[in-house]
Amino acid sequence: MEQADCLLLNGNGKPVSLFPLSIISWKTAVKLFLTREVFLIKEHHNKVVRSPSFEMRLPSILMLPYFHHHAEQVKFSRANVFIRDDLTCQYCHEVFERKELTIDHVIPKSKGGKTEWDNVVTSCKRCNIAKGSKDIKPNKIPTKPSIGKLIKYHKLHSQYFPDAEWGKYIQ
Repeated sequence: MEQADCLLLNGNGKPVSLFPLSIISWKTAVKLFLTREVFLIKEHHNKVVRSPSFEMRLPSILMLPYFHHHAEQVKFSRANVFIRDDLTCQYCHEVFERKELTIDHVIPKSKGGKTEWDNVVTSCKRCNIAKGSKDIKPNKIPTKPSIGKLIKYHKLHSQYFPDAEWGKYIQ
């Protein structure tokens, strides 16, 4: 079956998690719906799951009946570094797709650099190889991003969501 992810909302109508975004598989979504652990907000229009005695449209957006508390800090991850840097190589300043990007240590690991917000930037593969262990300064000084910065990115790139309705819930 074609992949049909589902957005899981908290009891307050916002995603359970933004980073990473609370997306669940269609199988988990169907299980949660059938066990009545969630409310159905929206179905996919043309994606259906069938058995010999049952047929249902796959959920696109589900909501928990209660509020689940979660951390308010941005977690360090490769994906979040790419979001912080707007998918832009911090050396050649070109925009790339995620699969064409790498993480580069401003102070190389070989010189004691650590893998943390203040020492990593997004780099294209060509620039990362060319930089090697040299001390080259990136376009922007890396810092830990705010949740607001990452949310802004999601709003600007909502065309990548499998369902356009998801953008309404990511604020």
